[in-house]
Amino acid sequence: MTGFKRKQMASGRITALGAWAAMVAAVTLTSELKAQGRGDSRTARGTVERMNTAPKGEIDGAILDDGTFLHWPPHLEDRFTAVVRKGDRVEASGRTETGKRGEIRFEVRTLTNLDTRATAENNEPRGKRKKDRRGPPPGPRRSGPVETIRGTIERMNTAPKGEIDGAILDDGTFLHWPPHLEDRFAAVVDRGDRVEAVGFHEIGKKGEARFEIESLTNLQSDKTVRRDDGPRADRRPGPRRDERQLKSERIRQLKEDLERIAREIERLERDL
Repeated sequence: MTGFKRKQMASGRITALGAWAAMVAAVTLTSELKAQGRGDSRTARGTVERMNTAPKGEIDGAILDDGTFLHWPPHLEDRFTAVVRKGDRVEASGRTETGKRGEIRFEVRTLTNLDTRATAENNEPRGKRKKDRRGPPPGPRRSGPVETIRGTIERMNTAPKGEIDGAILDDGTFLHWPPHLEDRFAAVVDRGDRVEAVGFHEIGKKGEARFEIESLTNLQSDKTVRRDDGPRADRRPGPRRDERQLKSERIRQLKEDLERIAREIERLERDL
């Protein structure tokens, strides 16, 4: 074999090895890029610094204080904005993805407000086509037996059409009743009242966690209003009420009211 032919064969081997190495590198790079775009399922936590707006004006996500971009489909705006807003402490589960414009974002599957414990879900199958995404939101889902809760009303809640459809307690619990029963419930309770509610926990149409009321008692006036329409909850027995504890709590509250009144009388007498 001549020296020229040996050089040709060596050159061919080098060329083949180079092509093979380039192909391996390309496959590796493609896999890495796919992994970066897909990400592993994980959890993100932080404080909402601001809401993010999509090109057509819908709120499609939130920016956390560490810069993480939490993203949900724009058409689910109402579901997620009913649960979180600027300043809320949240926890999200999902995965990191690369968006169409090259932005790194955290695609949300579930989002929980750590202050109110309300949760919203993106329960659409991955890769579902946009035109198939619109449809009726999921209905309420009950998540427990009948139980009794107590607390002080921090504020009343207003439905989209302006009716009072519930109250928010001092621990963040959302007491809910049907909007058309506004007059019945609003006549018995108001902001600042200490109340006792009987009902069940459920997830609303927009993904919000709420306590659906069957009866509501104002512990200061002893007036009770009952919801006597609509489907009933699972009738498994909840925790038994401790009447002695309830009376003791009422006595303590009345004593505090008397002490407050006595101090106010003394102050007024001093000003005479």
